[in-house]
Formats: sequence, C-alpha cells, structure tokens
Amino acid sequence: MLEYGIHWFRRDLRVAGNSALKWNWKKNQGRTLGVFFFDSTFLDRPDFSHHRFAFFLETLRELQAELREMGGDLLVLDHGPDAGFEALFKKLHTQLPSCITYNRDYEPFARERDARVSQKIESHGVAVHTERDHLLIEPHELQKEPGVPSFYQIYSPFCRKWLSIIQQDDFQDRLSSQKEALSYLEKRSRGEKIDPFFKLKWKELWSKISSPESPPHNLPSLEDALDSFVEKNQPHVKISIPPAGSRKAYEVLNEFRPRATAYLDQRDFPSVRGTSGLSIYFKNGSITPALVLAGLNLNQFDFKDKSGRTQFLKEIVWREFYYHILYHRPSVEHEAFLPQYRELKWENNEKWFEAWTEGKTGFPIVDAGMRQLKTTGWMHNRVRMIVASFLTKDLLIDWKWGEKYFMNQLLDGDLAPNNGGWQWAASTGCDPQPYFRIFNPLLQSEKFDPKGEYIKKYIPELRGVHADEIHQPGSLYIRPIVDHAVQKEKALSLYRRS
Repeated sequence: MLEYGIHWFRRDLRVAGNSALKWNWKKNQGRTLGVFFFDSTFLDRPDFSHHRFAFFLETLRELQAELREMGGDLLVLDHGPDAGFEALFKKLHTQLPSCITYNRDYEPFARERDARVSQKIESHGVAVHTERDHLLIEPHELQKEPGVPSFYQIYSPFCRKWLSIIQQDDFQDRLSSQKEALSYLEKRSRGEKIDPFFKLKWKELWSKISSPESPPHNLPSLEDALDSFVEKNQPHVKISIPPAGSRKAYEVLNEFRPRATAYLDQRDFPSVRGTSGLSIYFKNGSITPALVLAGLNLNQFDFKDKSGRTQFLKEIVWREFYYHILYHRPSVEHEAFLPQYRELKWENNEKWFEAWTEGKTGFPIVDAGMRQLKTTGWMHNRVRMIVASFLTKDLLIDWKWGEKYFMNQLLDGDLAPNNGGWQWAASTGCDPQPYFRIFNPLLQSEKFDPKGEYIKKYIPELRGVHADEIHQPGSLYIRPIVDHAVQKEKALSLYRRS
C-alpha cells in the first residue's frame, strides 16, 4: 500500500517555509499532495471582494505551477472541505493518506471549521497534524501570566512581551530554519534549476487505486475548477491585478531590504515608496513574518530602538496583536471592543458615505486616498488612518460601514488587521486612538503630502494647482461636504454622551 500524505492549503499558499507542508513531506518522504477547497461560505460573505479574489486565484495558479515544477501537484475542488474530503476519501478508499496536514488559522469561522473537519477526517482513520505558520507567536503562547488564560489589551506591553518571547531559543531556531526557505526562493527568483523534491502527482495516485470505480461526478479536475472560477470572476475585475505568488513576494522583500533603514522616516508619506508592499502577500501566505524577519536579519531587537528596521518589526507586531485580540474576543468581528461605544448614535448619512466612497468629499487628501483604493485596490497606511478618522469623526458614520467597504475593495483585506485598524481609528477598539484626538484632514494633508504630489496623482483636476493652494483648493475643486470644526465638536459630544 502506498504511503503518502495530503496537505490542505488555505492561507499558506507557498512551498518555502511552509511548516505543515514540510512536516508532511518529511513524514512521507516527499510523497505529499496538495488540495485546496473553495468554500461557498467564504465566497458568499458580504465583504467578499472580486478584486481580492482575482489576486487569490492568481496566487493559486502560481502555487499549482510551482508544485508541479517541483514534482508535486495541487488539486483544486469546487467544494467546501466537508464535502470535499468526503468525495476524496470515497475515491481513495483503497489508498487513504497516512495523514492530512494544515497550518492553523485564528479567525472565528476558521477555528470552528477546522475543529469540525478534523473530527470528520479522523473518523476515517486518517491522522491530522497542524502547525503554526502565519503568526510568529500564537495566542496561547502569549499570556499576561503563564498558565493563566489572559490577554493583553494594550499594544505596548504586548509588544514588549512579544519581543522577549521571540528571542527565546525555540523561536530563534524557527527564524534560523527559514534560511533554507530563503535560499530556495533566491534560486527560484534567479531562475536556477532546482531538482524536484516532491515525488507524487494526483494522476499517479489515481492510477494506483485498485477499484475500477470512477471518480465521483462532483470531483472536478484542477484545471476545470480553477479556470471556471477565473472565468466567472473576471467580468467583475475593474483594476490591474499585481503579480502574485511566493516568488514575487520574495522579490518585493528583496526590493524593500535596502529601504528598511529609512522606514521610520518615510513610511508616513504616501508620495514616497516608504512602505514594504508586503501586505497583499501576507494575506494569502505567499510570505510570512518568519520569512520576512529572517530575510531582513531581524532576529535581535530592542523595544526602545528607534531605527527604521525596528519600527517595521513593530508594525508586524501590530498585525499579530490584532490577531490575538480577534482570537480572544471573536465578538469584535461584529461589535465594538469597548462596551461603552457599542451603542453610539451614528448619523449614517448615506449621501455623505457615497461621497466618501467616490472620493468626492471636497477634502483632497481624503479623496485621493479613496480614489487610490478604488483604482488600485490598495491605500497607503497613513491615508487609511486619515480616511477612517474622517468617516467616523467628521461624517459621523459607523466604522462598520467603512470596515466593510475596505474589505470590498482591498487586495490585502484581512479580517483581524482591518477590523483592528478601523476600531483604532473610531476609538472603539482595544488600545485605540482616544476619542478626543481627531485628525484634521487639512493638517494631515499639509504635513504628509506637503507638495501635493500624492493628491495630484489621484485627483487629476488638481494637477495644475500650486502646492500652496492644493490642500484648500476652494472654488477650484469640490466644495467640502462638511465643516471640520463643526463636525469635530459634534463628534466629541457623540462620544461623551456614550
């Protein structure tokens, strides 16, 4: 009987440094096959994005090609995992795998799904093995007190604890182990020939099944399933989709490497390439924080260090902080973290919301950001804070409206950091911006886009306006839909009454 394993890909769409895939590969001496399931529950979410899905499909294409190039394979099924595994096991009943592996996820839906599906897999006598992957430190590993179920609600102590844990031997070993993965990615980036290290394809497995039973009619081929989704989704794609996959993610990391030292000074200026550009690759697991830290040699650091490299690391810690919050308090997906702000009496003016989404508020820095989002599927992080503050504290519109719109548009839309960022801006989350600190869009514009370069890039009607006038273009542009000073006082009153 052939001994082999199946790795269930989810948000870990890469080979390099894939913890559970590597474990499976070692156990089965290279005879590991990949499978991916399209879950209709995921595709039916109200915050589903056709653009993000298009990028996801391209990431799957890249993974499929890589696995086949390396002697392996990826089967993409138009089923959720419950029905998908049942169909697979029905066909493979004479050649069941020795194990199913997957990397752990921390979102509420994923945790429930994984517990349910794992139980069903094990009922067939197939072992399940999971590993840590897209977080460096998992929620159960970082507690206020050892052995006591408690979690940090303030970022600074969380970050200090995170930085101390990551310097422990086992975590340092994990970072060191990524060097092999980086070497592999470097060879692929240079186009060097790499000897295949996987030793089984789905076609070969089907041929070894002794039963003459034909595949279930609901078990489509890889090409049919993937191409069908691409074909159905393509008419909805209105922007240019960037290159996807782990090789491209590695190239983006390499390009950021020499710029990392200037990250602290340049990250807040949207007209400058000051950020890493890695967020869209983190989302699908084309690259992970472990690979990034290893690639930037960020294995030693000090919380008080003010360098650009350490500041970049702290932004990765913010990402993990929001994942921990979502894990410990899953209700934040649908409500404010702080109870006193769950019943805020938002005005929710629909015309103002539409003007915000269209980039027609009359505030140039806000409008530039919203137009960048709509035309590229991405927005600079400083501008994300500005537009989020403007929606909630100038327009007095529920942060959940903005959170959903971002998820509908962002290529890097990710539940935990998107939810955390919106609740930070709206002052409703854990360790948020205090409600009385309200961004002045004019001052933000003058400080972070002083020459109006970013504004002019996304608002063509202002390209001929001098830098001295561009932040308040007056009659040369759309009349502001609100008076910031008036709205600020209304926002303060709104929060005080809560």
